[in-house]
Amino acid sequence: MSRPRILVTGGTGFLGKLVVPLLREKFEVDVLSRSGQTEVQGDLTHWNADLNFETLRSKKYSIIVHMAGLYDLKGSYVDCFQHNISAMGIALKVAEALEIPYFLNTSTVAAAINSTLSTVKPYDLNFSKAFPDAYSDSKALGEQVLHNWPVKNIKSRINLRLGVLVGDTKKGRIERIDGPYHAPESFKKIRPLIESLPTALPLPGNESVKMPIVPVDKAAEAIVKFCEWALTEKPEGYKSFHVTPTYGLTAKELYTATLKRLAIPNKGITLVSKVPKPLMMKVSSLVARFPEEELFYLMNFPTYDTEATRKVLGPSWCPEFKEYEQAFWSGYEAFVSNRRN
Repeated sequence: MSRPRILVTGGTGFLGKLVVPLLREKFEVDVLSRSGQTEVQGDLTHWNADLNFETLRSKKYSIIVHMAGLYDLKGSYVDCFQHNISAMGIALKVAEALEIPYFLNTSTVAAAINSTLSTVKPYDLNFSKAFPDAYSDSKALGEQVLHNWPVKNIKSRINLRLGVLVGDTKKGRIERIDGPYHAPESFKKIRPLIESLPTALPLPGNESVKMPIVPVDKAAEAIVKFCEWALTEKPEGYKSFHVTPTYGLTAKELYTATLKRLAIPNKGITLVSKVPKPLMMKVSSLVARFPEEELFYLMNFPTYDTEATRKVLGPSWCPEFKEYEQAFWSGYEAFVSNRRN
């Protein structure tokens, strides 16, 4: 009996490089990219993605996994629109033309960063106020395109809002410094200041805010399981899920772990949330070189509802930070070491 065939976009990225090998264990997989080194050559920023629909339709894909997009909190609105909104429409058009019944999209928790809910539901989108950056705005609009797409051949559109991706649970490998990895970079720059303070170190944060970090290998495993779920359960219509940990990591936990790892003497940590956020972010950016865009998320992450996700993936699919902390630091140190060479 032949295995189902999957068409993948974004298969050569940080996440995709782990997803594709796992998919190949269970499915026939064709990766679409501009590289010229994959099964299908195409460009989602071009009309019809430069594809020959007649030829590809004969492959009878069961699922398209759409991971392609631009992740850049400093990206321009034009670039983010092209890669996260326009490309979403082209990917959906490809799925319709190729009569692919299931469309699985990897979005981001940033799409709901400005939600007014205390606990954000997987379907919640709030456009009543401005987003903090073009990236989150474009990802939210991309979700809206996916949700409202006038389907004909697509039976179900499945949206996965991934948490903040960090290194894998084995070696912690990363490809760039972003998210929680800015903490050690910043603390190393102000080490003399930290050591000289006679009192606890005041840092931006709020105890009620938790960073929804997810090891990239666990995110990859989750995507594969959702593909299996789609082919088994055969859902219909639009479905959205938060692919985030049950608990997450508080700012204080991140700061404490970072100072301990760097062996920086200190008198403790006091989280500061009462100072106006724009002022606190500007001061932190100037003193510690901690990007303002990253600080905004650290200060404003809501709680994400994961009940539906746990029903598909199980209650303990994503380990908490303490369970892979050693790998997290090993990956960071390996990256920093290679960067200096």
